[in-house]
Amino acid sequence: MLKLIRPSAVFAVTVALIAQVHPTAAQDARPIAPGAPVAATLAPGATHTYSLELGAETFVYGEARQSTLDVVVTVKDANGGALGRFDSQATGAEPFVFETEAAGTYSIEVAAFTDDEDGGGEDRGGQARGGAYEITVLTAEPVATDPEARVGQMIRAHEGDDRPGGIVGVMREGELVYARTFGMANLTHGVPWGRGTISNIGSVTKQFTAMGLLLLEADGKLSLNDDIRDHIPELPDFGTPVSIRHFLNHTSGYREIYNLLPITGHNGEDGFAREKAIQIVQRQPDLQAAPNTEWNYNNTGFILLSLVVERVTDQSFADYMRERVFEPLGMNDTRVKMVQGELIPGSAQGYVADKGSRFRTTRDLASSAGAGGIYTTVEDLTRWMGNYRDATLGGPEAVQAMATPAVLESGDSTGYGLGLGVGEMRGRTVYAHTGGDVAHRAYFGYFPELDDGVVVMSNNAAFNLGLGGQIAQLFFADDLEAEDDEEAEATGDGSMSPERMEAVAGHWVLDVRGMSLDVEITTEDGQLFFQAAGQPRTPVQTSSDSTAAIPAAQASFTFHFEPDGTTRSATFRQGAEMAMRRSNREALTEDDLRAYVGRYFSEELETFYEVKQEDGGLVLHHLDRPPMALTHRDGDEFSSEFTFLATVAFQRAGNGRVTGFTASNGRTKGVWFRRM
Repeated sequence: MLKLIRPSAVFAVTVALIAQVHPTAAQDARPIAPGAPVAATLAPGATHTYSLELGAETFVYGEARQSTLDVVVTVKDANGGALGRFDSQATGAEPFVFETEAAGTYSIEVAAFTDDEDGGGEDRGGQARGGAYEITVLTAEPVATDPEARVGQMIRAHEGDDRPGGIVGVMREGELVYARTFGMANLTHGVPWGRGTISNIGSVTKQFTAMGLLLLEADGKLSLNDDIRDHIPELPDFGTPVSIRHFLNHTSGYREIYNLLPITGHNGEDGFAREKAIQIVQRQPDLQAAPNTEWNYNNTGFILLSLVVERVTDQSFADYMRERVFEPLGMNDTRVKMVQGELIPGSAQGYVADKGSRFRTTRDLASSAGAGGIYTTVEDLTRWMGNYRDATLGGPEAVQAMATPAVLESGDSTGYGLGLGVGEMRGRTVYAHTGGDVAHRAYFGYFPELDDGVVVMSNNAAFNLGLGGQIAQLFFADDLEAEDDEEAEATGDGSMSPERMEAVAGHWVLDVRGMSLDVEITTEDGQLFFQAAGQPRTPVQTSSDSTAAIPAAQASFTFHFEPDGTTRSATFRQGAEMAMRRSNREALTEDDLRAYVGRYFSEELETFYEVKQEDGGLVLHHLDRPPMALTHRDGDEFSSEFTFLATVAFQRAGNGRVTGFTASNGRTKGVWFRRM
């Protein structure tokens, strides 16, 4: 699922730092020296403020160690304007990072995390929070201009022997010219990341699966245009052929397995056999969209393709990929994980943040072979990049097929070939893909016109893969075009009138490839803020009276104003254009809410949900999930705080009685729950 705008240790914002040892309310900020930790106890409802005198173009990194309190760190510029809000984890170290533009006094405010809407620092029981923490400015140095030094600053939050890390690799003209490791591959045994550390690359796997199938097509054992039912006949007939090619370019119309199963209460680390993908499709009442009419990222199809390979070759998918794809390219440290928990010597353990301690280990997604599950090294990925140049494996025809974007029936390009994203970065073609298992993360980007590339791998679930593109622009700057006018505008700060700011403030719904996310835009002290559901609030730079941007996230907005000065729609850009629409959020009466109360059942998923009326709103209850509050959008449409139940749309009979709801989350849409 797309994760939007999460401030992290690589979020390049222009801010500053502040410290105060035992303030009980908003008092004058007191200075703090880099390298000198300050322990403090935050009284309920209080805010601590820390200050630091900094020169222009200074890089600053620090951490607030959360002892008995989950803190939120807000950074402000010398004029008091809020520039960043950091709230990435509830325990351990809360990192904050910023760069100054001008010299001056910069500040950081530390407050208790709150889940209430008015920011009063209270939990759901109405009790104000307080507790202990320690804050340290760890780095204050000039912003690096050398690419290698700059990478060091960008990954600063992941360095150290107490946290998971990763590796950055840069290839120039076929050679791995730079490899920077950081953090730990295994915290239990104290093993740091090394150049040869093997790591799970998640969905970067998909391009390898595509090559494996292209080789079988060259052997005459199948065609990419074959109906999938030619090879897996037990799949249902939806009235139209769904081809292998449709799966490879994500236009099949099938349900997405890793978005569907969580609706049933399934956890990402729960085990299941790959044949579960067949069973899921067998219970699907119809296609979500006709083949080749909609691009919708889908792991189900790639898991099914691994089964096709096995049925065609009478080999395990892992053995076939080793013999036909990895070994011919000298990728001797690469393998497909076929069994959850399979031992892979020399591999990085995956970690997620944990409330009880700083990190906990995780298991990989079960049965991801074909869609994910490849473990490899930066050296082996460099060899794979070289095949896009030399076409040693598969020949030029296979490479061209993989790198040719699919075209929908509408005539629109998907920007995605066969298991491979095909796009442009500042005037240059780039073959790119990101990958994410439960905790492992990976970025792969190759520039065929330059024969240059970047690989990033990490075993930290919170790692920001947006670094991949930023690192490419650092190392290949001389070979890329200058920023275009739109990008340049996004990095500058123009003016939006206070009246226009008030007009854009409020609740919005962002439609991301069929998935709807709740978004709130607020104003504070002349500053706009953007906050997607479940994510920290992020400052927005205005660039005109109708446009704004979040430069560090490479995101921008265009608000469409009516003649009366109001706006109900906007265009959001982050790699692609997405529509935003105003959410009315009108208050519902007790009688309105009572109409939705009841027990609902999905025959497709054999799953129950109960809707209850609690605390003046609606709450979803499920046997294997904590209660989930529903937020009203418009009409009978609600959103859930549970990511994989992003949209709940109630349906009514002709007499107005609620008869059920459909559950959707973008990759899986319209799952019907009948009211019992």
